[in-house]
Amino acid sequence: MRHAALLLALLLAACAAPASSGRPTLTLAWVSKSLGNPVFDHGLRGARQKAAELSASGPYDVELVSVGPTSADAVEQTRVLDDLIARRVDGIAVSCNDPTACVDPINRAVAAGIPVMTWDSDSPDSDRFTFLSIDNYQAGRKAGELLVAAIGGAGKVAIIAGVPGALNLEQRVQGFRDVVAAYPGVQIVAVVETNEDISRGVQGVEDVMQAHPDLSGWFFAGLWPLFADRGAMQRWEEATRAGRLKTVCFDTLPFQLELLRDGYLTALIGQKYWGWGYESIQIVYDRVVHAKTYPPFIDTGMDVVTAHNVDAMIRAWETNDFTTPLPPP
Repeated sequence: MRHAALLLALLLAACAAPASSGRPTLTLAWVSKSLGNPVFDHGLRGARQKAAELSASGPYDVELVSVGPTSADAVEQTRVLDDLIARRVDGIAVSCNDPTACVDPINRAVAAGIPVMTWDSDSPDSDRFTFLSIDNYQAGRKAGELLVAAIGGAGKVAIIAGVPGALNLEQRVQGFRDVVAAYPGVQIVAVVETNEDISRGVQGVEDVMQAHPDLSGWFFAGLWPLFADRGAMQRWEEATRAGRLKTVCFDTLPFQLELLRDGYLTALIGQKYWGWGYESIQIVYDRVVHAKTYPPFIDTGMDVVTAHNVDAMIRAWETNDFTTPLPPP
């Protein structure tokens, strides 16, 4: 904990360069579930760009504070939020590790006059003013439809989950389960809770493959096992190369697109990573500066990537231009 607290202090100091323009400073905090996750890193780049644009075009120097727990830990995230309240930041955008654990710190922030929104993962019972995300339940349903079609409507399947209690992940899994329930020939034989840890994900995949060598499909509600080097999941790779196993996975990072193009993944469900940062900082800014109101949920839409449109998504990453709609999957 001392190490985590020190790291947080260093991050706060690194992000808190004093304004030199003589204009008033507006301090906005962008809080992720954990540090060092490439999915969140892309959102952070979006947040930084939006803060720079707002500073260049508006009356404030917008200071971005980017923080989060060192791992996906709800208790540590609560401490991070309380530190931001003590610092008296002007607004907060947070992706919640646990919807219940986030309620009190979010409510404390709002009571202190600090508007809070959520992005990616919600705390719906809190006083946050809006939630920016894909519709995770519908995205889970789409994953279920894609996997059921890929395995021909029958077979054993398994699920990779993340942090128990994370609302966005639970909604994905529930959507997937609800689709599969309509197919008597499809059986869910295992759910692996990874706590968003790469090694736990890898071990879980291999253990399930060993216990169920006739497994037909995987739903990865997050990409964690795929961060491991190729060869780390030998049973999964062998079954996939042999055509016996299909995998539908969340997220569309470049290395996942390569895995799909190489035949290791069947389909990907993508989120609007850049917008997590770029849009959320604009939303918090407008709430603080203009008292703008928003609906409780802002649906960003999702991307569905298969072999039919993977090249278009690869080009989008190469050009950093995600404005052009993808061809049909």
